[in-house]
Amino acid sequence: MIKNNKISSNFIECPICESNSFAHLFKKNNEPFVKCNNCSLVLINPRLNYEKIKETYNDDYTRDYAKKAISKLRRSLQRVNKVKNQFITSGRWLDIGCSAGFVVKSAKESGFDAFGIDIEPWGINYGKRSLLLNNLVNGTIEAQNYPDNYFNVISLYDVIEHVPDLNLLVKELKRILGENGVIHIITPDIGHWGVSKTLSDWKEIKPSEHLYYFTKLTLKKLFNKHGLDIVKTDFSFKTSLKAYIQHSDG
Repeated sequence: MIKNNKISSNFIECPICESNSFAHLFKKNNEPFVKCNNCSLVLINPRLNYEKIKETYNDDYTRDYAKKAISKLRRSLQRVNKVKNQFITSGRWLDIGCSAGFVVKSAKESGFDAFGIDIEPWGINYGKRSLLLNNLVNGTIEAQNYPDNYFNVISLYDVIEHVPDLNLLVKELKRILGENGVIHIITPDIGHWGVSKTLSDWKEIKPSEHLYYFTKLTLKKLFNKHGLDIVKTDFSFKTSLKAYIQHSDG
Protein backbone atom coordinates (compact mmCIF):
# COMPACT_ATOMS: atom_id res chain seq x y z
CA MET A 1 0.00 0.00 0.00
CA ILE A 2 1.22 3.51 -0.79
CA LYS A 3 0.21 6.56 1.17
CA ASN A 4 0.47 9.97 -0.47
CA ASN A 5 2.95 12.44 0.95
CA LYS A 6 3.58 15.98 -0.27
CA ILE A 7 7.03 15.48 -1.78
CA SER A 8 8.97 16.51 -4.86
CA SER A 9 7.91 15.49 -8.37
CA ASN A 10 9.96 14.41 -11.37
CA PHE A 11 9.10 14.92 -15.04
CA ILE A 12 10.12 11.98 -17.24
CA GLU A 13 10.23 11.41 -20.98
CA CYS A 14 8.00 8.68 -22.35
CA PRO A 15 9.68 5.35 -21.49
CA ILE A 16 8.46 3.79 -24.74
CA CYS A 17 9.19 6.40 -27.41
CA GLU A 18 11.27 9.00 -25.49
CA SER A 19 8.88 11.80 -26.43
CA ASN A 20 8.50 14.84 -24.20
CA SER A 21 5.09 15.77 -25.60
CA PHE A 22 2.07 14.84 -23.50
CA ALA A 23 -1.63 15.68 -23.45
CA HIS A 24 -3.12 16.38 -20.02
CA LEU A 25 -6.02 14.08 -19.17
CA PHE A 26 -6.97 14.84 -15.56
CA LYS A 27 -5.65 15.18 -12.05
CA LYS A 28 -6.37 12.83 -9.18
CA ASN A 29 -5.06 13.39 -5.66
CA ASN A 30 -3.25 16.35 -7.23
CA GLU A 31 -1.25 14.02 -9.50
CA PRO A 32 -1.37 14.66 -13.28
CA PHE A 33 -2.38 11.83 -15.59
CA VAL A 34 -1.19 12.39 -19.16
CA LYS A 35 -1.09 10.64 -22.54
CA CYS A 36 1.97 10.55 -24.76
CA ASN A 37 1.20 12.41 -27.97
CA ASN A 38 3.46 10.07 -29.93
CA CYS A 39 2.80 6.49 -28.73
CA SER A 40 -0.34 6.96 -26.57
CA LEU A 41 1.06 5.54 -23.31
CA VAL A 42 -0.90 6.86 -20.33
CA LEU A 43 1.13 7.64 -17.23
CA ILE A 44 1.50 9.91 -14.21
CA ASN A 45 3.82 12.75 -15.21
CA PRO A 46 5.38 14.50 -13.43
CA ARG A 47 5.31 11.93 -10.66
CA LEU A 48 6.38 11.83 -7.06
CA ASN A 49 10.01 10.95 -6.37
CA TYR A 50 9.97 7.15 -6.30
CA GLU A 51 12.55 6.80 -3.56
CA LYS A 52 10.21 8.79 -1.36
CA ILE A 53 7.23 6.71 -2.46
CA LYS A 54 9.01 3.48 -1.49
CA GLU A 55 9.48 4.83 2.03
CA THR A 56 5.70 4.93 2.45
CA TYR A 57 5.15 1.24 1.62
CA ASN A 58 3.89 -0.90 4.46
CA ASP A 59 2.80 -4.49 4.80
CA ASP A 60 -0.95 -3.92 5.27
CA TYR A 61 -1.83 -5.05 1.75
CA THR A 62 0.32 -8.18 1.93
CA ARG A 63 -1.07 -9.12 5.33
CA ASP A 64 -4.64 -8.86 4.00
CA TYR A 65 -3.59 -10.81 0.88
CA ALA A 66 -2.13 -13.62 3.00
CA LYS A 67 -5.43 -13.95 4.90
CA LYS A 68 -7.00 -15.12 1.63
CA ALA A 69 -4.44 -17.89 1.17
CA ILE A 70 -6.86 -20.59 -0.02
CA SER A 71 -8.41 -18.51 -2.80
CA LYS A 72 -5.07 -16.95 -3.79
CA LEU A 73 -3.41 -20.37 -4.05
CA ARG A 74 -6.30 -21.59 -6.21
CA ARG A 75 -5.96 -18.60 -8.54
CA SER A 76 -2.17 -18.96 -8.65
CA LEU A 77 -2.48 -22.60 -9.66
CA GLN A 78 -4.84 -21.62 -12.47
CA ARG A 79 -2.25 -19.17 -13.77
CA VAL A 80 0.53 -21.73 -13.58
CA ASN A 81 -1.60 -24.27 -15.42
CA LYS A 82 -2.31 -21.79 -18.22
CA VAL A 83 1.42 -21.45 -18.83
CA LYS A 84 1.96 -25.22 -18.59
CA ASN A 85 -0.86 -26.02 -20.98
CA GLN A 86 0.25 -23.55 -23.63
CA PHE A 87 4.01 -23.12 -23.35
CA ILE A 88 6.34 -24.80 -20.85
CA THR A 89 5.83 -27.73 -18.48
CA SER A 90 9.05 -27.66 -16.44
CA GLY A 91 12.21 -25.71 -15.66
CA ARG A 92 12.90 -22.59 -13.62
CA TRP A 93 10.03 -20.20 -12.82
CA LEU A 94 10.61 -16.70 -11.42
CA ASP A 95 7.69 -14.72 -9.99
CA ILE A 96 8.55 -11.01 -9.78
CA GLY A 97 6.49 -9.17 -7.18
CA CYS A 98 5.72 -12.49 -5.52
CA SER A 99 4.10 -10.95 -2.40
CA ALA A 100 3.36 -13.84 0.01
CA GLY A 101 4.64 -16.47 -2.43
CA PHE A 102 1.47 -18.15 -3.65
CA VAL A 103 2.52 -18.30 -7.30
CA VAL A 104 5.91 -19.66 -6.27
CA LYS A 105 4.19 -22.32 -4.16
CA SER A 106 1.89 -23.30 -7.04
CA ALA A 107 4.75 -23.41 -9.55
CA LYS A 108 6.80 -25.58 -7.21
CA GLU A 109 3.94 -28.01 -6.67
CA SER A 110 3.50 -28.14 -10.45
CA GLY A 111 7.04 -29.37 -10.97
CA PHE A 112 8.98 -26.16 -11.52
CA ASP A 113 12.11 -25.05 -9.71
CA ALA A 114 10.38 -21.92 -8.43
CA PHE A 115 11.81 -18.57 -7.30
CA GLY A 116 10.23 -15.36 -6.05
CA ILE A 117 11.27 -11.77 -5.43
CA ASP A 118 9.53 -8.77 -3.86
CA ILE A 119 10.55 -5.42 -2.41
CA GLU A 120 8.23 -5.83 0.60
CA PRO A 121 9.84 -8.04 3.29
CA TRP A 122 6.75 -9.17 5.21
CA GLY A 123 5.48 -11.30 2.32
CA ILE A 124 8.89 -12.86 1.78
CA ASN A 125 9.07 -13.82 5.44
CA TYR A 126 5.53 -15.22 5.29
CA GLY A 127 6.36 -17.34 2.24
CA LYS A 128 9.45 -18.77 3.89
CA ARG A 129 7.78 -19.41 7.22
CA SER A 130 4.24 -20.48 6.28
CA LEU A 131 4.68 -21.91 2.79
CA LEU A 132 8.15 -23.36 3.40
CA LEU A 133 9.62 -21.69 0.32
CA ASN A 134 13.38 -21.32 0.26
CA ASN A 135 13.92 -19.47 -3.03
CA LEU A 136 12.43 -16.14 -2.02
CA VAL A 137 14.42 -12.91 -1.87
CA ASN A 138 13.70 -9.36 -0.77
CA GLY A 139 14.90 -6.75 -3.26
CA THR A 140 14.79 -5.73 -6.92
CA ILE A 141 15.28 -8.01 -9.89
CA GLU A 142 18.19 -5.97 -11.24
CA ALA A 143 20.19 -6.49 -8.04
CA GLN A 144 20.07 -10.30 -8.09
CA ASN A 145 22.61 -10.94 -10.88
CA TYR A 146 20.87 -14.05 -12.15
CA PRO A 147 22.76 -15.84 -14.97
CA ASP A 148 21.92 -15.11 -18.60
CA ASN A 149 19.09 -17.17 -20.11
CA TYR A 150 18.35 -18.64 -16.68
CA PHE A 151 14.55 -18.80 -16.41
CA ASN A 152 12.07 -20.75 -18.49
CA VAL A 153 9.10 -18.79 -17.13
CA ILE A 154 8.98 -15.29 -15.65
CA SER A 155 5.69 -13.99 -14.27
CA LEU A 156 4.73 -10.44 -13.34
CA TYR A 157 1.19 -10.27 -12.00
CA ASP A 158 -0.01 -6.72 -11.27
CA VAL A 159 3.60 -5.56 -11.14
CA ILE A 160 4.77 -3.75 -14.28
CA GLU A 161 2.48 -0.77 -13.72
CA HIS A 162 4.33 -0.05 -10.45
CA VAL A 163 7.91 -0.21 -11.76
CA PRO A 164 9.76 3.14 -11.87
CA ASP A 165 12.17 2.29 -14.71
CA LEU A 166 10.40 0.21 -17.33
CA ASN A 167 13.35 -0.07 -19.70
CA LEU A 168 15.71 -1.24 -16.96
CA LEU A 169 13.20 -3.94 -16.02
CA VAL A 170 12.51 -5.16 -19.56
CA LYS A 171 16.19 -5.17 -20.46
CA GLU A 172 16.81 -7.45 -17.47
CA LEU A 173 13.86 -9.68 -18.39
CA LYS A 174 15.32 -10.10 -21.86
CA ARG A 175 18.72 -11.05 -20.41
CA ILE A 176 17.55 -13.69 -17.94
CA LEU A 177 14.82 -15.28 -20.09
CA GLY A 178 15.77 -18.62 -21.61
CA GLU A 179 15.88 -19.12 -25.37
CA ASN A 180 12.40 -20.61 -25.63
CA GLY A 181 11.12 -19.13 -22.37
CA VAL A 182 7.93 -17.15 -21.80
CA ILE A 183 7.06 -14.08 -19.76
CA HIS A 184 3.49 -13.97 -18.44
CA ILE A 185 2.22 -10.50 -17.58
CA ILE A 186 -1.09 -9.37 -16.13
CA THR A 187 -1.66 -5.62 -15.85
CA PRO A 188 -4.65 -3.25 -16.02
CA ASP A 189 -5.77 -2.73 -19.63
CA ILE A 190 -6.69 0.89 -20.31
CA GLY A 191 -7.85 -0.14 -23.78
CA HIS A 192 -10.38 -2.67 -22.46
CA TRP A 193 -14.03 -2.18 -23.45
CA GLY A 194 -15.00 -2.28 -19.77
CA VAL A 195 -12.96 0.76 -18.72
CA SER A 196 -15.08 3.62 -17.37
CA LYS A 197 -15.95 6.27 -19.94
CA THR A 198 -14.90 8.81 -17.36
CA LEU A 199 -11.34 7.54 -17.08
CA SER A 200 -10.65 9.15 -13.70
CA ASP A 201 -13.41 6.96 -12.23
CA TRP A 202 -11.79 3.68 -13.34
CA LYS A 203 -10.92 1.62 -10.28
CA GLU A 204 -7.37 1.04 -11.55
CA ILE A 205 -6.52 4.74 -11.52
CA LYS A 206 -4.33 4.80 -8.42
CA PRO A 207 -2.15 7.86 -7.84
CA SER A 208 1.41 7.07 -6.69
CA GLU A 209 0.80 3.35 -7.17
CA HIS A 210 -0.04 2.62 -10.81
CA LEU A 211 2.50 4.76 -12.64
CA TYR A 212 1.63 3.49 -16.17
CA TYR A 213 -1.53 2.31 -17.95
CA PHE A 214 -1.00 0.01 -20.92
CA THR A 215 -2.94 -1.13 -23.95
CA LYS A 216 -1.84 -4.20 -25.86
CA LEU A 217 -0.20 -1.89 -28.42
CA THR A 218 1.81 0.18 -25.93
CA LEU A 219 2.92 -2.93 -24.03
CA LYS A 220 3.97 -4.49 -27.34
CA LYS A 221 5.97 -1.38 -28.28
CA LEU A 222 7.79 -1.42 -24.94
CA PHE A 223 8.85 -5.07 -25.27
CA ASN A 224 9.65 -4.76 -28.98
CA LYS A 225 12.29 -2.16 -28.04
CA HIS A 226 14.18 -4.91 -26.23
CA GLY A 227 13.82 -7.79 -28.68
CA LEU A 228 10.73 -9.32 -27.11
CA ASP A 229 7.23 -9.70 -28.51
CA ILE A 230 3.70 -10.48 -27.38
CA VAL A 231 2.88 -13.88 -28.87
CA LYS A 232 -0.54 -14.38 -27.27
CA THR A 233 -3.12 -12.65 -25.10
CA ASP A 234 -5.98 -14.18 -23.11
CA PHE A 235 -9.51 -12.80 -23.27
CA SER A 236 -10.60 -11.18 -20.01
CA PHE A 237 -14.00 -9.99 -18.83
CA LYS A 238 -12.17 -7.91 -16.24
CA THR A 239 -10.23 -4.84 -17.34
CA SER A 240 -6.99 -6.81 -17.42
CA LEU A 241 -4.35 -7.30 -20.10
CA LYS A 242 -3.01 -10.88 -19.97
CA ALA A 243 -0.02 -11.26 -22.27
CA TYR A 244 2.51 -13.98 -23.07
CA ILE A 245 5.84 -12.67 -24.30
CA GLN A 246 8.83 -14.40 -25.88
CA HIS A 247 12.09 -13.52 -27.61
CA SER A 248 11.22 -12.02 -30.97
CA ASP A 249 14.56 -13.12 -32.40
CA GLY A 250 14.22 -16.75 -31.39
